[in-house]
Amino acid sequence: MKTLDVVILTDTHYYSKKNWVDGDPYAFPPAREQLYRRGSEEIIRHVLDSLCEEGEPEIVLISGDLTNNGEVTSHEEMRELLRELKRRGKRVYVTTATHDYRGEGVSYGFDRNNQKVDVPAFCREDLRAFYQEFGRDEAVSVHEQTMSYAVDLTPEYRLLALNDDRGYDHAGYTDECFVWIRAQILQAQEKGMFVFAMTHHPVLTPSPLYKLIASGDLLENGEARAKAFADLGVHVMLTGHSHIHNISSVTSDKGNVFYDVSTAALVGFPPKYRVLHFDPDARSAAIETRTVDHVPGLDTDGLSLSAFTEKQFLGTVSDILTTAETDYEAFIPLANGFSLREDKARKLKWIIQPAAKMVNRLTFGKIWKLIGGKRCGISRGEIAPIRWEKVVPFAMQMAANLFRGDPAFDTDSVQYRLAKAFFVRLDKLSKPFASKLKGAGIESISGLLLPLLHKEGLPDGDCTITF
Repeated sequence: MKTLDVVILTDTHYYSKKNWVDGDPYAFPPAREQLYRRGSEEIIRHVLDSLCEEGEPEIVLISGDLTNNGEVTSHEEMRELLRELKRRGKRVYVTTATHDYRGEGVSYGFDRNNQKVDVPAFCREDLRAFYQEFGRDEAVSVHEQTMSYAVDLTPEYRLLALNDDRGYDHAGYTDECFVWIRAQILQAQEKGMFVFAMTHHPVLTPSPLYKLIASGDLLENGEARAKAFADLGVHVMLTGHSHIHNISSVTSDKGNVFYDVSTAALVGFPPKYRVLHFDPDARSAAIETRTVDHVPGLDTDGLSLSAFTEKQFLGTVSDILTTAETDYEAFIPLANGFSLREDKARKLKWIIQPAAKMVNRLTFGKIWKLIGGKRCGISRGEIAPIRWEKVVPFAMQMAANLFRGDPAFDTDSVQYRLAKAFFVRLDKLSKPFASKLKGAGIESISGLLLPLLHKEGLPDGDCTITF
């Protein structure tokens, strides 16, 4: 069987400049998340241009959240960019998601005083015909209710482009939809085809912490669905939504493996996309990560785009840590930009607010004393140079690790060793609250936080997966 190369982009969150006049959309608090809306047009144009260079894959996939919040102007401009990509010889396949429509048909822009104003937005049904030319018009089958489709990319490869959007509060596939999915898989396999899929929401949690703060943003019954896909012979699902650059896997009871290949938001931190090289005969797929570092004409204060978006991201994390302690109501909209919904934020106030207060005051010296001083394996001489160093910058890098993937801390550093020992110590200290923690979905504090220091298993960036 021939090999196949595809590009996967996700969460482009295109935001038309027609929606803001002299104001700055990035300065308005709800927009100050991990997204860089102000430069979305320039970033997307640059990446699409680079994909038209010689030797780049012919097939480009985009798995939802094409626009900021469904603004009509954003959709019109994004579609024109995709049409231009097709005119330049690329084959483009997209799905849409909840950021591509507003139920009431209204999104927001900014007036000359930088105040939010209403702008027209698409409703969900408007998307059906609007993006018809990017996949569904080539489909061998369409599931009309969800706007999902199956398309034969070549005589040997079938893509399932699955729209898992079931409204703002649910993501997944109904049993009826899964009957259709199963039929498309079996039909393709009867022809000897290799089948892979893309959907918007993560099927497997990219991090234990993400499952805690954003369980509603995961595919419903995700692990069960993943195992069902694996047993049907679909081993690779390309996902987005979380903005987390991650590769997770699960093995079914029958021994079949499923990979959730989650890609970061193209206009967020980190600004990345992927190229996949499928080789069914070798039962493998080589995954290549590309980072967008330089965008001509985009002002990034002299930094690479990756460094610039990281700086913006860390500034937001700093705001979150401050407001979580001092102004919890101001914290809630900021946290919402990181998938912590308002109801969840309010429910977890009892643990978030004191945790933020503790983190904001902690030094590495205090941690060292708390976990037993030199009895924890770190000598007085080792701790002395960082004794008065605040923990907050380290905690901010942990937050960044959640999104960038492949945590890169020096495992021999005193800071890393202290943090690891501290999390284990917190498990012991929190035993009196074990039942309350379990009620909030927390099995252990170390289980939540250790993956932000070091990830076991598959790399999140460049790797080869086998099935």
